[in-house]
Amino acid sequence: MVKNMVKVSGVEKYTRTYVKKSLTAFLEGEKNLNWILGVIKSSGVKGEKLKEIVDGLKEHGDMVRYQEIYQESKRQGLFEEESKVFRRYKEAMTKK
Repeated sequence: MVKNMVKVSGVEKYTRTYVKKSLTAFLEGEKNLNWILGVIKSSGVKGEKLKEIVDGLKEHGDMVRYQEIYQESKRQGLFEEESKVFRRYKEAMTKK
């Protein structure tokens, strides 16, 4: 029995593949941190979906670079479903 299957659209599948291949290039030393962060942010892949992709590449490439992208993604809130900026905005609006 298959559990927790989520239907993924063609565009979403393509986008996830693009992010995964881009992360692979970063982990292999072909690209820098700013480049991969730009790719991730512009892709719209975030939250648990992004964390799954990053976690899946843990054994691929340089561990120092893996830690670098993991920690920076976490610091910038990319593993969260809503951005830190949006959350701060919502908090500010509810205080008024």
